[in-house]
Amino acid sequence: MAGGGLLRTYLGIAPGVGKTFAMLAEGRRRAENGERVVVGWVESHDRPKTSRELGGLEVIAPRTVAYRGAEFADFDAPAAIASGAEVVLVDELAHATADRTRQRWQDVADVLRAGLDVVTTINVAHLRSVRDYAARITGVGSVACVPDEFVRSVEVVLVDLPAEALRQRIAAGAVYSAGQVGGALADYFRATNLRALSELARAWMAGTAEAVGEDLLARRGLAGPPAPPIVVAGDSGSSWGEVVIRRAAQLARAEDAQLLVVHVQISDGLAHPPARDLDRHRELTAGLGGTYTQIQGDALAEALAEAARTQGAATVVVGRRRSRLAELAHGSVVSRLRQLLPAAAIEEVRKPLPVSGIHLTSIGHPLWRETWSAAHLPRRGARGGKDVRDAR
Repeated sequence: MAGGGLLRTYLGIAPGVGKTFAMLAEGRRRAENGERVVVGWVESHDRPKTSRELGGLEVIAPRTVAYRGAEFADFDAPAAIASGAEVVLVDELAHATADRTRQRWQDVADVLRAGLDVVTTINVAHLRSVRDYAARITGVGSVACVPDEFVRSVEVVLVDLPAEALRQRIAAGAVYSAGQVGGALADYFRATNLRALSELARAWMAGTAEAVGEDLLARRGLAGPPAPPIVVAGDSGSSWGEVVIRRAAQLARAEDAQLLVVHVQISDGLAHPPARDLDRHRELTAGLGGTYTQIQGDALAEALAEAARTQGAATVVVGRRRSRLAELAHGSVVSRLRQLLPAAAIEEVRKPLPVSGIHLTSIGHPLWRETWSAAHLPRRGARGGKDVRDAR
């Protein structure tokens, strides 16, 4: 970025390949070489290796974002700028504030303009030019994205793992909790998906993402207009469900996605919401431009997850149905959905206020890395670029 700091982005093919670990390792190296390094934001998910790599680095306290009566932690760009640091580490570049009015890459742009270097992370599925290809290939939508030109502004380091090596890490519990492993391996992290994402990432580095993306779709029989992203709302049929529907509609508008509201009729022989309440929610959904459907199921989370998986939904919004004590005793719908849909964002809405959703990131040691620099970006119509592999 001319006249400002330098941006280095660790680009992963998927969660779990080692982006965040690589970012922190670079931060430690630069700190040991005498630079003032601070951590502006990191998603460690309590993983021991990541926590060890974070140890000793100065961490900037997050700012608080107030939204609809709830508070959310987020990256504090002004505090990072005022810290006197030379380098700021910012995980999860493809992130938006709770009210969807500010993107994290915009905060990073402010830090760069102030003259500080930034080291950050992103998955290839969140690049604007790749997002639709990745969603159609994997069947899992990715609504958050970052402009390609911003990521390409200086240097990109591709962090990759062979498909089977990443699947082994997941199976060993190094990426997700034990309850999430089965769903992850069966859905987003199928070997064919991972190989396709790797191919897309390499093509993006070479400037040929569109051609390779179209070829991948043709090889899989997916050629044709891309399906828009989908936000699923789980409707309980109560007044609480209205809050969930409106929150999901807001997310769908912000991300130019379709709204699908799902009411699960549990096959347990117990009483269910009055038909008039469901009719009211059906009318509300139609007024918000969405689609309403009722399905049968033996368990709420499993039925809702199957509906989201079938539609390729990137986001699922549900209400918090149990007290904290009941959740401790029996588990929550949200925790079960996160196990069943590890690649989706699950947002929980309190009565009547929403709480933070989840954005999955993962940490690990990259088997090898490939580096691309803006200085070697081919001119329009040209091919090529710098390719450096560094075994770790």
